[in-house]
Amino acid sequence: MGKIAWIAIAGMTLSVMVGSVKRDIAIWISIMTGIVILFLGLQQFETIVILLTGLTEKIGIGESYIRIILKMLGIAYLTEFTASICRDAGQNLIAGQVDFFGRVSMILVSIPVLEALLETIAKLF
Repeated sequence: MGKIAWIAIAGMTLSVMVGSVKRDIAIWISIMTGIVILFLGLQQFETIVILLTGLTEKIGIGESYIRIILKMLGIAYLTEFTASICRDAGQNLIAGQVDFFGRVSMILVSIPVLEALLETIAKLF
């Protein structure tokens, strides 16, 4: 986390310094800093996948549910990252649309889990 923090601080500082002169370049600095942090964070994401895989074996949950959870995490991160870039660029309307369709995408991905939950509830009654 320390490395990510230093990269974020450096990127933010550079973006603020350049932003007072060239706003468009400052936005690109922010985007590139975010991408570098994303790739560093993906290394930690691998640990999450390993832990979730072990959990599925212990509990006996289907692997498809873990895939859905991972897809939802990916959608959530990508949505937040994209919307934040849009907000930084002053495009709040576009950021709102990205947020909305990110939520819709998460609902679509989670439909199999909702179906299984409803089937389980129906079996109880």
